[in-house]
Amino acid sequence: MSLILDGVGKRFITKHRVVHTLENVTLKINQGEFLCLLGPSGCGKSTLLNIAAGLEKPTTGKVYFKEKEITEAGPDRAVMFQEAALFPWLNVIDNVEFAMRMSGMPKKERKEKALQVLKMVHLTEFQDSFIHELSGGMRQRVALARALTMDADLLLMDEPFAALDSQTKNILQMELQQIWWDTKKTIIFVTHDVKEAVLLADRVIVMAANPGRIKKEIKIQLARPRCLESLDTAYVEAQIMRELKNEVEKVAKAEYDSDWDLEKDTILLGPDHYLGIGL
Repeated sequence: MSLILDGVGKRFITKHRVVHTLENVTLKINQGEFLCLLGPSGCGKSTLLNIAAGLEKPTTGKVYFKEKEITEAGPDRAVMFQEAALFPWLNVIDNVEFAMRMSGMPKKERKEKALQVLKMVHLTEFQDSFIHELSGGMRQRVALARALTMDADLLLMDEPFAALDSQTKNILQMELQQIWWDTKKTIIFVTHDVKEAVLLADRVIVMAANPGRIKKEIKIQLARPRCLESLDTAYVEAQIMRELKNEVEKVAKAEYDSDWDLEKDTILLGPDHYLGIGL
């Protein structure tokens, strides 16, 4: 096993109450597996990822990576967030080299490694560009390249494509599949996008909310590369949506007025409604 979460729970104490974000999460992730954490907002997906990264400590339970307990962040686990978090005063290749430079890697060696991963994410021609000169998708590719230079066995990704337009997102999803296939890294990928989870994952963990816990584990037994337009993908997506629907409704009812109802508040109209006829 690559990563083991054993009875992980997390609670936050605020001024007015105790918030139970995660409860008794037990999960085993195999080496080389691509796993997606999927669930509604507030179900603890990102918190669970941060605990696996060693950026947060669980209130209860323990986390093990390669049979060693995780108590802090380490170079064996690379993290990629929704925001690229690049240094605007550095060009692309210097951003990619940054972590290697901080670790004391010799200049020639880190330059070779940086060029290698830039080729992997198709940014070799932009190595001397500055961050403000890049599109959002290109910035995320720089962030991915920087994460790959760490040679970490575990790559933790927290909704890295969520802010991108759909076309750019689709391109990066396909590139990430190829990189995962080539590097054989273990990837844990947080998303709220069912299509994205089906496209990328070997296994999808559907999270329940309030508090966050594992509701369902779904193995995606589809051949790669996968296509969003295929009937097989659509079938699995519908299966996951059925599991997710109740959890999304729970969160919505907690955040909207007490009289909110999904069916009542839908904007879709029946065939007998002729809205705007005669205009």
